[in-house]
Amino acid sequence: MTVYKPAEDSFLLKNHIKDLDLEGKKVLDMGTGSGILAIEASKEGANVVAADINPEAIDFAINKAKTQGLDENIEFIESDLFKNVESVFEFIFFNPPYLPGQKGIGDEEIWYGGEKGIELTRKFLESSREYLSENGKLFVILSSHADWQPLIDEYDLEIIGSEKLWFETLYLARSK
Repeated sequence: MTVYKPAEDSFLLKNHIKDLDLEGKKVLDMGTGSGILAIEASKEGANVVAADINPEAIDFAINKAKTQGLDENIEFIESDLFKNVESVFEFIFFNPPYLPGQKGIGDEEIWYGGEKGIELTRKFLESSREYLSENGKLFVILSSHADWQPLIDEYDLEIIGSEKLWFETLYLARSK
């Protein structure tokens, strides 16, 4: 498996994390990848759980957190979405694989969101509310390459940020 390298999507979400009051809050970084969001949330004073299905990503994120002296502030767990998650959080962040396509091209675990690009995000959203505190907020990245519009109404989301790239537009959605 490959570890996702932070790119514009990660930075779009990271920049919003900096604007949140996370001091003492419980945060879940779903699909932590390199750990960039978990580390940022930890720097902002959050109690963080970083989850990823990829054990290589977990090892990478742990080592990255260690180099910044934050490994003791973050609990790392290997989990297929919420399978091994056992808590309720005030904030949940998810930068999912969101591109549509066919399997078999290579590195699917870091880009393939399903045939339409939203299947993995939908699966996440279906379960996320039971792990979100009463007034909690979840944040998820969406791409113009995927048909994400139905998710907005279906899961009561709002677009709070975007970044136009030459090949796609990225959107940051938040629960209302």
